[in-house]
Amino acid sequence: MKRHTRKSSQAQAYALLPLAGDVDLVRFETNLLQIGFFSAHDPRTSRDSTRVLEQMVTRNGQRIRVTAKFSSSEELGLPSTADRDKFLALMKIVSEERARVGFIQNPIRFSGYRLLKELGLSDAGQNYEELAKWGRRMAATSITSEKVIYLSAKKRWAEKTVHVFRSFERVGESNLDGTDRVEAYEAHLEDWVLENLNHGYVVPEDFSAYKKLTRPTSKGIFGNLHLWFHASQGQAVEKDYRDLCHYLNVKAYPHASKIKETMGLALDELMKVGYLESWSLEPRTSREGFKLRLIPGQELLRVISISQRKQLADKSAGTQIQLSAAQEAAMSQLVVAGVLPAKAKTLVQQYDADLMLDQIEYASAQIAADQRGRGRIENPAGFIIYSIENALPVPASFQTVRKFKQDQAQRSKAMEEQHREFVLQMKYSEWKNELANAELNARFNERELEEKLKEIVSIRRRMDPHFKRMSGDPLRNLALQFLRKDILEELCLPSYEDWRSEQVQGQLF
Repeated sequence: MKRHTRKSSQAQAYALLPLAGDVDLVRFETNLLQIGFFSAHDPRTSRDSTRVLEQMVTRNGQRIRVTAKFSSSEELGLPSTADRDKFLALMKIVSEERARVGFIQNPIRFSGYRLLKELGLSDAGQNYEELAKWGRRMAATSITSEKVIYLSAKKRWAEKTVHVFRSFERVGESNLDGTDRVEAYEAHLEDWVLENLNHGYVVPEDFSAYKKLTRPTSKGIFGNLHLWFHASQGQAVEKDYRDLCHYLNVKAYPHASKIKETMGLALDELMKVGYLESWSLEPRTSREGFKLRLIPGQELLRVISISQRKQLADKSAGTQIQLSAAQEAAMSQLVVAGVLPAKAKTLVQQYDADLMLDQIEYASAQIAADQRGRGRIENPAGFIIYSIENALPVPASFQTVRKFKQDQAQRSKAMEEQHREFVLQMKYSEWKNELANAELNARFNERELEEKLKEIVSIRRRMDPHFKRMSGDPLRNLALQFLRKDILEELCLPSYEDWRSEQVQGQLF
């Protein structure tokens, strides 16, 4: 087979390469890369609504089969590399937020103009519509994982159906006449994605190099080059052509000439951006088909070198991230329980601090009860760590201090809300009475009012037994109530709910 080459130095020790000044590293969630979440097929020709990807992987020295099933609506279809473009741009925005505050949290709000600008696209209306479709597609697509998605915080493989976006909505603003419209969007990432991003289960990719690519297959291969050559320490790698096509969700061809016309052009494009030094197509010896031999380019090796140094810097900086109040409290209790400070800090950064407080209290209660008995828990600190790392639930019947305070706060809040609601209802009644009184005074003088009340009594006595049995002031007051009721209906006053809403809104200004 013909070998595609470029001039290069023979030694490729990427650890010693100089840094590139134009590298724009963006953290890409590792699972989405490894499972081929974004297909490399051309969405202009077709867009599938379901897809199954099976892979053989090695874990703990054993070869096992893992499966990912992707499902979406027929209208939206599954994500493609066009959607990967937008997701990578979003991850750039997210990376900047993480650098500013130290972590990533929901909701993630961004302007359409900013994201389109990152992609080098115009602010045409069609591009905004594509953004909205992308968000809906990401939220609609589910992934059924059979030991294929890794949850870094829990250190286990997921066997459940998950999403990437929990929700996505357009939150644009404009003037009342529709002018000065700002297209803004709000995305909520699923917890597992947030955890993996915050825990560094990511592959750094050079966004500036990625934007130079035009072919879907080039973009589909791009991120994997970081993984493959990082694992090979810069040495050449070989990939089965048919397996790679299956992963990318593109058609596999049986003839070498056709392979070069399709995937070959994508690999040539990766050579142009310096991510491949050369590639060659070679026949397999063990079975029919072809394999691709890939040699890394100088630009890719430089990016890997930068990303390795940046990851080391991030780990060092991570020790300086300020802990929340709950994390500080959990860390303090862990240290009191005998856990080493370094281990305690690692735990509070990996697991939910509020849940940890409950787990520590429940485990401590078990330890105290055990010590009164036969004392079978020989390592209390280890027992607490075991409870946290295995996510052992706290029985609902066990009332922790945190739960007690939370219940007290909720009850107090509910009582305050009930009192506030009562006060508002009283104000609403007073407001209506004042309007009714004002209207009565405007319509009737004292003599006219008495005549009107006598008229009401005369009419109601013919059809209402209550009026027949009453006399004196009680009868007059009852007639006055009916008159006030009719006046209030004529005034068409807002309901209590509408009035209450106006009152609450008015307090905001």
